[in-house]
Amino acid sequence: MDPFDVKQLWQPFRADATRFQETFSHHEDYARLVRETDTLAYLVRSYSIYSMTCAGLGHPGGSFSEAELLAVLFNYVLRFDAKNPQWPGRDVFYLSKCHACPGLYAALALFGYFPIEDLTRYGLWGSHLESHPDSTRTPGVEISGGSLGQIPGVAVGRALGIRRRGPDESDRLVYCLLGDGECNEGSVWEAFMAAGHYRLDNLIFIIDNNKVQAKGFVHADMSLEPLADKLAAFNLQPWEVRNGHNVAEIVDLFNTLHTQRRGKPSAIILNTIKGKGIAACQHNPNWHTSAPRNKETAQAWLLELWHRTGRRLGIPEAFPLALGEAITVVPPLHDNPDEIVEKQA
Repeated sequence: MDPFDVKQLWQPFRADATRFQETFSHHEDYARLVRETDTLAYLVRSYSIYSMTCAGLGHPGGSFSEAELLAVLFNYVLRFDAKNPQWPGRDVFYLSKCHACPGLYAALALFGYFPIEDLTRYGLWGSHLESHPDSTRTPGVEISGGSLGQIPGVAVGRALGIRRRGPDESDRLVYCLLGDGECNEGSVWEAFMAAGHYRLDNLIFIIDNNKVQAKGFVHADMSLEPLADKLAAFNLQPWEVRNGHNVAEIVDLFNTLHTQRRGKPSAIILNTIKGKGIAACQHNPNWHTSAPRNKETAQAWLLELWHRTGRRLGIPEAFPLALGEAITVVPPLHDNPDEIVEKQA
């Protein structure tokens, strides 16, 4: 089986991604939307495992927690043209939690921004798939990212600029996905304050509320609660997704958001599980930054993910086996020149 021939596994829900058309639970194709989006989320996780293992680096925790959200956005909500990434009528998506780009790269590849085989080169020196996104090199990436907390302010500026172009662009929306740990940055709250001040109802913040950050648990390091009340105090309209891995719940919320612009920006609290889908990673800060270092570990992850999700979606077991076999661990370009010592001088 060719693990990069996704047409045998999944088809995009929309024939034309430049259009958004509400699909409600009573519509005939709603079940197909949910199923295909669930399948897409499974593929995002699987190809993230593949790319991170090839690179020997990455952030599986946040890449796995965002999978359903990315799947709903790209398969249903966002208006875009993969063949023309700078299409003027597109919605804008910013990944502010930039370290979780393996999930974004997988989604972009699945929708044809670049070949899926390119995921082999994630994090490789000279690759167009940097370990943090580079908008000058990666089609579909709206802004380069590194330090957390910087992109929400950019999203405010983009939404304000779109609004000031006049009513012909009133239907365009800006989406910004943040991490909950990222909300410890003061610049995030400055952006929230500005968004509320300018009443940017064409801007939707999404907080991946997976409760874990790089060095521990958010509630212990710097609690955000009561988060909804704080967002409301900054003149944002808070919404909450109780289960951020329930595709139907996310779809239904975005259907609501398209009809309830209230003269203020929206902020979605997306309750998720860090490392969703892999037992060793779930709720585990140790897997914020670590990635599988060999094919054997990656193969075990791919099979676990298939048993949890892929099997019920009708994905053949041959897919995770073939994808694991295709992994090529890319060695570093140079040896480590630093001498290992017991202590720093």
